[in-house]
Amino acid sequence: MIKKPLNLVLAMLFSITITLAHAQGDAPAQLRVMQLSYLPEISSTIYIMLDDTVIFEQVGWPFATEYVEIAAGEHTLTTAIVDQPDASASTVLTLEAGHSYSVIVDGEYSQAVAFITLDETELRADAEGSGAIIVNLTEQPISNVTVDDAPGLSEIPADGYGFLVLPPTEATIGGMVGDLEYSEVFTPHANTDFLIAVRSMPSGEPQIIYHRSSRLTIAEYLLSIHEGAQFARVATLLAQTDLLDTLSPDEHYTLFLPVNGVVDDLVAASLIPDAAQLGDLFATHITAQNLPPYALPQHPTLTTVARNTVSINFGATDSGYWEIEGAPILWDVRLANGVIYGIDGVINTAQ
Repeated sequence: MIKKPLNLVLAMLFSITITLAHAQGDAPAQLRVMQLSYLPEISSTIYIMLDDTVIFEQVGWPFATEYVEIAAGEHTLTTAIVDQPDASASTVLTLEAGHSYSVIVDGEYSQAVAFITLDETELRADAEGSGAIIVNLTEQPISNVTVDDAPGLSEIPADGYGFLVLPPTEATIGGMVGDLEYSEVFTPHANTDFLIAVRSMPSGEPQIIYHRSSRLTIAEYLLSIHEGAQFARVATLLAQTDLLDTLSPDEHYTLFLPVNGVVDDLVAASLIPDAAQLGDLFATHITAQNLPPYALPQHPTLTTVARNTVSINFGATDSGYWEIEGAPILWDVRLANGVIYGIDGVINTAQ
């Protein structure tokens, strides 16, 4: 396998595909990949090629890539275990101009790997709400899909998918795989798409894997959050600063923001600094890089926009999560120009 720096590879891909799309007079398609494949006892980290170009390296299980722009038309998508190029699988994609696609790669390279392609153009949430795309990776239909016990979808066939509109409050999504019942509680996120994969574990029990994203930029997302949604508390604090105005939609950022419960505890303890200091505090929570979860472990230290250095612990921690300056990193939301991670704490570089 010939490896190239990822940023160079992506730049080459963007240049090639966007030029081709414009030459054809078409808008590019958008494509992302969710990695659920593996080679037993060896690895579950893959690289991803489109035609003859590597577009993503070191994508671990069960992460999804960000969207990339691809020229409309027919392409060959290939995935392979890192350092095991013979453990590979391919599929042919036909992408329509202006459409948005997700490809889920699932299975064992020693047996069979399946590619489930979703044309999600009409399914992604609009700017005012949130929705869930549920993909059935089991070998039998999912029946009786519910949202808070209310009927949602009567059936999702094997290798099929369906769409649900989500309420602006905490919701439980459940269903039946054969005679096995499953459910998952989802924290409310404003203006967010949930890509939910339902697969069968070796025991036969259903396993739920999901990924959060929004087509909004980071600033748009934080300015649009409604009361009760995750990040509502920190969005209110950020509105008292000028930080969001400094986040260019044409640049990439990663934010580590305290979840609602953390901010509530700080308010209760009268530990929220005044508006003049809030900007300095949250500047230590932002780095001018796009670092999705599959790329984050390559960056044990980060330089923030406040020019501080912060450390991330990817090893064994008391919380059981990755930690940034001792604050557990809980989950992420992918945005059009970067990532927001929810953290169970505040980054205080003055400690």
